[in-house]
Amino acid sequence: MRSVFHSSGAFELSAQVGQTPYGLHLQLISFVPTARSPRQQVQFEGVFSKSEIKALRDALDEALDAVP
Repeated sequence: MRSVFHSSGAFELSAQVGQTPYGLHLQLISFVPTARSPRQQVQFEGVFSKSEIKALRDALDEALDAVP
């Protein structure tokens, strides 16, 4: 599953999560359409358990709740 969570005329950032035999494969992917050679680039990736992905989600939720 892939989800774009930031998009403008100059930059796009998306997250992709897929199932592997070893866990969930998470990728953060950027795309700059105005670049000389526009292409998607994986900025971060790793294989995590479902509980680790949920812990990341919870950490993001807590951080957002702390922002006024």
